[in-house]
Formats: sequence, structure tokens, C-alpha cells
Amino acid sequence: MSKVKEKPIWKFNVTGRHASSTRSEAEARGKRVVIDEPVQRGGTDEGPMPVEYVFMGLVGCTHVIANKLAAANGIAFTAMDIDIKVTMDSHGTRLIHPIDVPFPSVTLDITAEFEGPRAGAIRVTELLRDHCAVSKMLQESGTEVVENWTLNGVVA
Repeated sequence: MSKVKEKPIWKFNVTGRHASSTRSEAEARGKRVVIDEPVQRGGTDEGPMPVEYVFMGLVGCTHVIANKLAAANGIAFTAMDIDIKVTMDSHGTRLIHPIDVPFPSVTLDITAEFEGPRAGAIRVTELLRDHCAVSKMLQESGTEVVENWTLNGVVA
């Protein structure tokens, strides 16, 4: 099996279309998703809201990059649960007034089981925030991103 050589800088495309005033359909690499608002916001609730997709992306990025870092630090995650709590300032999206930081704080509670030396797992917890692109994007926009790790049942 050949290994894919990843490029440090690369481009990708996401396309989308208007399905209604609240519902969008988007596609990336042939994978389609529905983006919609809840009924109480005028939507049909056929998919997650746009902001929920951002944090679903944070779940995926956290998981993938944590596993890459694990391999680089001599451990292997055997299980990982990620719970994200988001504080959102909706003044901008509700057209009250523009804001600079729509998500003042985000807390990730990451519970993971791993095999290998604990020092390697601790190193992953120290490096993740600097390597996950979604976390980095949020941090650079002014969001306080807090990661609370529990490794093999012990708070890190």
C-alpha cells in the first residue's frame, strides 16, 4: 500500500446552493450536506445550523490531529469522546450590530483512552491547539479555546 505524500499548502473546493431562505445544500469531494435553521428560527430543521457545522469540524479536526500527534509521540488512542460547549454572541447574526468575536469561548471536554507512555499522551494535549486548523482559526479570531483532557480516567 502506497502512502500519500501530503503537500504543505493545498487547495480544495466546497460548493453550495440556496434551497430556501434558511436551507443550503453544500458539497465537498462528492459528499453532500444540508445546512438549515431550527423551526423556531424560520427553518425546517433538516440539518445542523452553519455554526454547528463549524464545531462539528472542530470535533473532526481535534480527533484527526490528536491521532497524528499520538503516532508522532509513541502512543495510540483506542477511544476518544469530544464534547464541545460553545458560547455565541449572536448580536451580529441577529442584525443588532456587528461584532468582532462571535464565539467568545469554546470548551472541549476530551475523554480518551490510549496505549503507550503517559508522557506521550500529555505531549499530545500540549500540542493539539497549535496544529488543529479549526481550533487555530477560532483562537486567531479571538475565541478562548479551552481543552479539558481526561486520559485513561485521569484528568490531565
